[in-house]
Amino acid sequence: MAEKPPFQVVQTEKLSQQITRQLLETIISGHYQPGDLLPAERDLASMFQVSRAAVREALGTLAAKGIVSVRQGRGTTINPVEEWNKLDPEVFQLLRGDQVFEELSEMRYIIEPEVAALAAVNITAEELEELRLVADLPESDSVEQHVKRDTLFHLQITKATHNPILMMVLASTYDLLSESRRRTIEVPGELPKARRWHEAIFAAIESHDPEAARQAMRAHILQVRDAHRRYVESVQTQEQREPAF
Repeated sequence: MAEKPPFQVVQTEKLSQQITRQLLETIISGHYQPGDLLPAERDLASMFQVSRAAVREALGTLAAKGIVSVRQGRGTTINPVEEWNKLDPEVFQLLRGDQVFEELSEMRYIIEPEVAALAAVNITAEELEELRLVADLPESDSVEQHVKRDTLFHLQITKATHNPILMMVLASTYDLLSESRRRTIEVPGELPKARRWHEAIFAAIESHDPEAARQAMRAHILQVRDAHRRYVESVQTQEQREPAF
């Protein structure tokens, strides 16, 4: 029988999401292979020290992603990789690793400067006031407050283009962008830089200056890309320093 994976006891917030992610990580890392049965629902509940309802919800999420098949009386089976929804942001991120954030930056550099330029032309007075409310990045925000505010700022800019296709495209990257922001906010000195670029982007849009908005957004995306590279380097350095047992 395979050794049990080192699951962590989950916290009280968003139990099923935490369970889903840990199970995904063990599956994608190869601990469980396609065709394998996951432990029974009651056993998973014991491992995570949560209710069976939370485990059941997590398994339902995995099934929706194409990762597993849940069959009454037959247990939960890992599906073949070709059945996985690889465009699901969580699955995509785990499969691609840190490379996904470099690719995300490339996509943003191509699209978002033009989005900002179009927003500077099309934004209404009401939309400008909505954007003003989320333009700042206070140091007093928690990580999740920062992620929400930063993400909303960029989505509000996209909304101001009045192009629903652009909104649909960028909204589809919401989860990846959120994870990217959780990482970059940990890099020393990056929050003040991001705040200055938000101010510059907002000022350009407020002035209805598409070229200034375009250039400010380009610079901001480059700053974010550099911040993420520094984050990865710091994590790799920390891992090299940790003693091996």
